[in-house]
Amino acid sequence: MRDSKMTSWERYKYRDTMARGLKLRRLVWNIVWTVVFRPTPRGILNGWRRTLLRMFGAKIGEGSLIAPSCFVWAPWNLEMGQYSVLGDDVDCYTMAKISIGSKVAVSQRSFLCAGSHDVTSLLRPLVTAPISIGDHCWVSAECMVLPGVNIADGVVVGARSLVTKDLPAWHICAGNPCRPLKIRNIVQDVEAAAPST
Repeated sequence: MRDSKMTSWERYKYRDTMARGLKLRRLVWNIVWTVVFRPTPRGILNGWRRTLLRMFGAKIGEGSLIAPSCFVWAPWNLEMGQYSVLGDDVDCYTMAKISIGSKVAVSQRSFLCAGSHDVTSLLRPLVTAPISIGDHCWVSAECMVLPGVNIADGVVVGARSLVTKDLPAWHICAGNPCRPLKIRNIVQDVEAAAPST
């Protein structure tokens, strides 16, 4: 027979380990996101949204676009290269660092999840791990990228894929779980596509 102490729900009560300062920072950011960031028109004021994110510690390269409906949990854990895009309703759960290279597209309703819970404990403590996305990648619509994943340069992740482990450079990958399907061959680069003068 089980010990009565073992069945007590109090024993398994979630322990909040988030520092008060972090909670306050997040509260201020949530207010700014709701009142000043989110209401901006889509397609314009990209510089304004970049500036707001930078004010909260994000490192964002020039020319990058962030949709007004994109939510970044903790901007101070976001790094983006130049000319990258976070599309409509993208959720960047930046419990740990999320690094996005240059010329990357993260399409609508994708979820970059750098935090989870330890399911081997009934207390479910928070566990975090960084996510890295290389240059020239495309994370298609409604993908989920789990904590600790490294997506190498040039990867295309097919729509609605669940990325649970690292993906090799210059591959087209898809599935649940996501896996490499074929090599991504580039047949036309930027210089070749430019009109001659």
